[in-house]
Amino acid sequence: MRKVELRMNEQEKYNVIKELVDHNGNKNRASKKLGLSIRQIDRLIILYKEKGKSGFIHGNRGKCPTKTLDKSISNDIGLLYKMKYQGFNFRHFVEYLEEIENIKVSYHFVYKHLTRSGIISPKSRKKTKKEFKKQQLLKKKEIHSPNVSPLENNKF
Repeated sequence: MRKVELRMNEQEKYNVIKELVDHNGNKNRASKKLGLSIRQIDRLIILYKEKGKSGFIHGNRGKCPTKTLDKSISNDIGLLYKMKYQGFNFRHFVEYLEEIENIKVSYHFVYKHLTRSGIISPKSRKKTKKEFKKQQLLKKKEIHSPNVSPLENNKF
């Protein structure tokens, strides 16, 4: 039998329901503790009796959202902007992606992806450019300055 690991809120539900079933507790107290109705408590009791601890795992755990794009598409978008469409602002770039490259993505996705990779729109304002440079400097400082001193690394 494989080990079941629950998250904090799932573990809380499991503990309360287990206590309720094992010691013939009060459903009203359990419903107030979990913030659920008595009907939901009944449903959780049935789930506990049928599946045990594994019944409290959320059904979407481990699944990827249906709207997510492949990493290859996001990499392609970054390369296309750097190589072919470098001077374009992001809105214009999104339009060209849809018309010429047949890649349909939202403006928000393109904006997030390109700014994460260190590219900022040529149409951005002075304030945005200043904040972007500030964030880049902070990232460089985090990379170059280790949090642990060299003396602490040599502990036996």
